[in-house]
Amino acid sequence: MPVLSSNDWDDILFDIQEQKAVLLIGPEIMTVEGIPVNKYLRDKIFERNSDDIAYYYERDGFFLFKTPEAKVRVARQIKRFYRDLSPNESLLKNVIQIPFHLIVSLNPDTFITEAFYRYGVKHRFHYFQHRNRDNENEEIEKPSYAQPLVYNLFGSKDQDDSLILDYDDVFKLLQSAFGTTSLPNKFLRTFREASTYIFLGFQFDKWYSQLLLKYLSESGRREKMISINKNLEDKDTHEFVIRQFQIQFLGNQFDFLNELYNQCSKAGILRTLAEESASPEAVEIRQRVSNGEIPEALDLLDNAFRSSAIENDVIVLKGRYNILMEEQEKGALDSRDYRTELNRILDSVLELAQTIP
Repeated sequence: MPVLSSNDWDDILFDIQEQKAVLLIGPEIMTVEGIPVNKYLRDKIFERNSDDIAYYYERDGFFLFKTPEAKVRVARQIKRFYRDLSPNESLLKNVIQIPFHLIVSLNPDTFITEAFYRYGVKHRFHYFQHRNRDNENEEIEKPSYAQPLVYNLFGSKDQDDSLILDYDDVFKLLQSAFGTTSLPNKFLRTFREASTYIFLGFQFDKWYSQLLLKYLSESGRREKMISINKNLEDKDTHEFVIRQFQIQFLGNQFDFLNELYNQCSKAGILRTLAEESASPEAVEIRQRVSNGEIPEALDLLDNAFRSSAIENDVIVLKGRYNILMEEQEKGALDSRDYRTELNRILDSVLELAQTIP
């Protein structure tokens, strides 16, 4: 159990309610066979692709690829790996019920956004990409309690060229962060305005993690409370992180998360999920959306409201989705316009699903 006073918990809950608390999720949040998922994956990648990898920097978790084709091949393997991985559902459920308005992940998986959809919670999901295409400031809406933002700082498994696989990728991320084409303003401003930062499964012994943290938290304010769950093995690094970033190390991450959940429950501020009274059709629709099976979700919605007053609304929604897909296939849409319209369509799907009797 984390050693926090009642005043500490009051401060954390207050910041969550005031939208001044940010949750950061790192590579050690999940394990496979007792090994952090990030290390497990990269070790397996190296074993399987040793002929295509000139060197594996195990400490930092990056590769040196022999050819560009090898890098693309590895990116596709990562997508398949996460597709077949079963996350901790109770952990995900706790995370999305605690009403953070901003969740920042250093993992390329989409487990959190999928859970939001699965439980019928409207939100936004974005990720950093090496090219500026998906980092335009106008594309991101301001995070809020009603519409939280999940932001993958190290890319998405579904976009090959967004993954951070080698030092070139890290350099591009840092170059964008420190250069003129920075991280999106609405994301960055929300992050820097926070007073409480809670880290789960975060690796502070990585030099690039420390550099990014310094950049992300730089605002001239020094009263920020930054919480983390795990001591660093290296004593010098541990002392540096404490002094530089004023971080508290609080013990087991799952004990902390469970206690935070309980504190939010006592305060009556847990986010409401759409699972309790939902019809079987609504549950399946949300699951389809979570899996990215949007046409199937729309067909189920169509069947649920056939010959009802809402049938025309569903028909219009299906038409909007079909037009969106056609324009995307033709390359006629900017990625920002595509994401904005798709988010609106998915919001409508979730809203209609909740009304199924």
